[in-house]
Amino acid sequence: MVVGSVSMLPKNAYSYRFAHIGQTQIPVGSTLVPALLASDQTHLTNFSGDKKLWPLYMSIGNIKSTVRNKPTMNAWIPIALLPIPPKRLDKIPTYSAEAQELDVLQITHEILSSILSPLSDARSQQGVEMVCCNENVRSCVPKLSV
Repeated sequence: MVVGSVSMLPKNAYSYRFAHIGQTQIPVGSTLVPALLASDQTHLTNFSGDKKLWPLYMSIGNIKSTVRNKPTMNAWIPIALLPIPPKRLDKIPTYSAEAQELDVLQITHEILSSILSPLSDARSQQGVEMVCCNENVRSCVPKLSV
């Protein structure tokens, strides 16, 4: 085994790196709260044009994954329903497929920016007081996990 090889890294080395870098960027004594996002397509109906949505769920990385991934524990909460526009509008001849794709990406980006803006505002980066499970009040700094 070569020192420094990928095989020597623990399975969750990336989360260690995220936590170490994140912890050095927040005020001393604060707790890092990694925000996790998940989404999956949901089929709504066959009767009105195969409508679909993408629910956006959020959880925090401080919950053990064995607990967080059990559906009965309700560790993931829905925070938004992202609309899915039609793939191609052929009815508008001057509206190219490339322009449609760019518009869809731009709209999705703006929606996600609006939804996630509380995670990046100045107040949350200085710490938000939250009650912990042991009823202590802690200064918590949420960071979007990558």
